[in-house]
Amino acid sequence: MTVDDIRERIKKKDIELYVQELLQFENTFDGFKKAIEPLAERLKIGRVAGHLHIEADIKSVQDEDRHDVFYAGDGLYSEKGKYQKTFQAVENGYCELTAFPYENVEWSEEEKEDIALLLEVLYLHVTRSRLIRKTREYSYCNLITMLPNSAGFVRIIQQHLQDQTICQYNGFYFNLKSFGLLSYKYGGAEGDLMIKRYAVAVRKWLAEDETLAHLGGDNFMALVKKSRTAEFLHLLEKVEVTAKYMGRVVPVYIAAAAGAYEITAKDRDPGNIMNGLSIAVSYARQHKLPYAFLTDKMLEETVDVQRMEQMLPEALEKREFQVYYQPKVDIRTGQIVGTEALARWIHNGEVIQPFRFIPTMERNGFIIHLDLYILKRVCEAINEWIEKGYKLVPISVNISRNDISGVGHDPRMLAERIIRIIKEYDIDPKYIIIEVTETTEASEQKDLYDFIKNMSEAGIATSIDDFGTGCSTLSVLRDFPVNEIKIDRSFINHEAFSTQDQIIIKSIIQMARQLNLNVITEGVETEEQARFLLELGCNHAQGYLYDKPLEQSAFESRLSVGGYDRKI
Repeated sequence: MTVDDIRERIKKKDIELYVQELLQFENTFDGFKKAIEPLAERLKIGRVAGHLHIEADIKSVQDEDRHDVFYAGDGLYSEKGKYQKTFQAVENGYCELTAFPYENVEWSEEEKEDIALLLEVLYLHVTRSRLIRKTREYSYCNLITMLPNSAGFVRIIQQHLQDQTICQYNGFYFNLKSFGLLSYKYGGAEGDLMIKRYAVAVRKWLAEDETLAHLGGDNFMALVKKSRTAEFLHLLEKVEVTAKYMGRVVPVYIAAAAGAYEITAKDRDPGNIMNGLSIAVSYARQHKLPYAFLTDKMLEETVDVQRMEQMLPEALEKREFQVYYQPKVDIRTGQIVGTEALARWIHNGEVIQPFRFIPTMERNGFIIHLDLYILKRVCEAINEWIEKGYKLVPISVNISRNDISGVGHDPRMLAERIIRIIKEYDIDPKYIIIEVTETTEASEQKDLYDFIKNMSEAGIATSIDDFGTGCSTLSVLRDFPVNEIKIDRSFINHEAFSTQDQIIIKSIIQMARQLNLNVITEGVETEEQARFLLELGCNHAQGYLYDKPLEQSAFESRLSVGGYDRKI
């Protein structure tokens, strides 16, 4: 049904004027009240009302249910003799429009035809007006769940600030745990539906005056009454949704990591509230907590991180980052068989440990500059040692997973940059080992495989760090052309070694040997640990039993004598 269809049926001048008048307005109420007056007077219409109902979980996670009065005359209207039309073509719902006569008025069949036309035109106007309104609203909502987006959430906070009701609420920012794996398992389309079902479940739990916002992906925000904070955090521990898998509908339980912000009367800026929530959820995720409330300490740490981010480019330019070397040792002979290059930041005479700057660099993407910088310094050192006549050993250089699979990064281009640096310094590739960590993300695994393959083709060895801690351990051994694995310290960091430890480590060593891979265990601090590894067939170790990470001059001294007197 279109306006042109209706125009063909218009026989009376006042109905034609009504159509023309109505088309000039975007707003349903203002336009209709002005346009209908001549018709209402002729047809004795006392009231025109509408009911719009759209079911949830089709275009929105909430029902849209509106009852509107478009026109109300001066006299009393009657329910008896009302004329009603229902239009089904509104998304997953209907629009019901009703005209009521004045008391003691009974419409003729001809008048009913006029009223039918009137309501049909009104329906077109309602849908047009709603489309205009929805288009404007879409800039403030997420198009998957139709919940407020970040801009919409800010607008809601501003309204609460204006109404002076914001202190009744606590703010929450929550991220769904491991949703990438769920989306990979069930597929992207089903993943979007799961996000929608999750939003429906949480929205259903919230009260009418509480807010759920969807920032995009698996990130949500909420305003929840302070008195319901504990219940809400409990809800986020486990929300049940469904997914279609291999033709069946299966239950899926989704947990979230949440940042919480206790809003007070001092909070007058929505931006500060949103920023505080971001800090709190980052803290919760970083420390693997179910939730974290924003504290002054978190704010101080954030300021420190921001200050550090500003210092990093200059620090790199001034060569404040120094390379320390931690030897890899043959447990049987005490001889140095390799070393790992580790970054230390020397700023104003203070040694800044990696745990303070590496996470920041990985978050802001600066880590690739540090990793390639360390590779260049290692190449410089190798050339120095060749001139001094030292017996060289392979040096492991760490390459962050973010360098390989980060936003805008290409594993092939990274490999080319590494190869180019090694060639520029005229280094024999046998003296460089590129050390990476395994990953559980399918997309990252492909990037990691491509990168390792490119390294292998260039004759550059690769090593898998923290081996045994990821979910993809066996597939890494089977599929990736690596040369070395480093058994994670967690397997030996016990007061007593269990039978399970022995079985796992021995199995890893046997598999690695059959695949012609070198095996080294990191974090070795005691002779008991070294003896335990030797008995299981692991001959190489790295850890404080032999040395902490050494400055270049100290490592050179150790390299010049070839190793340690300690033998097991």
